[in-house]
Amino acid sequence: MLIPLLESLRPKQWIKNLSIFAAIIFSQNLHDFNLLLITCWAVLIFCLLSGSIYLINDVFDREKDRQHPLKRKRPIPSGRLSPRTAITTSIVLSLFCLLSSFYLRLEFGLVALAYFVLSALYSWQLKHIVILDVMVIAIGFVLRVVSGAVVINVEISSWLLICTILLALFMALSKRRH
Repeated sequence: MLIPLLESLRPKQWIKNLSIFAAIIFSQNLHDFNLLLITCWAVLIFCLLSGSIYLINDVFDREKDRQHPLKRKRPIPSGRLSPRTAITTSIVLSLFCLLSSFYLRLEFGLVALAYFVLSALYSWQLKHIVILDVMVIAIGFVLRVVSGAVVINVEISSWLLICTILLALFMALSKRRH
């Protein structure tokens, strides 16, 4: 049960959360061990939080995924992981991550909560609405970058936000086109 659960958390997708490091890099605080440690915790929180969302997404999509040649091999559609276990794990992970994020810093907790709610809404309904689905994906990247800034209490550059949203829109639109 542990291997299918870990697979369903989709650790390969966690690379997206490395964008949280942008703020500490561009604020030239990478040498500050305490800020680096806080940023690493923030990345871990977002990895587990996004993993909990993947569990929710796979439970919502399990019937549709069973018809897909590749997605049907995922643990939930294939039956290797029960929806009940996935939902229970998602709830526990989400609560742990959100409580931890508020513990690190109130503003970080609010951004993490916004990311979680937006991602859950995306998994539930928003991914089925053309254009809005791409915008939500892009906003998810922006929230990651913003979270990296608020967790270490540095000002975020408007240029970093603009570049992040444009790059995220480019990637999301390219993925949709593909």
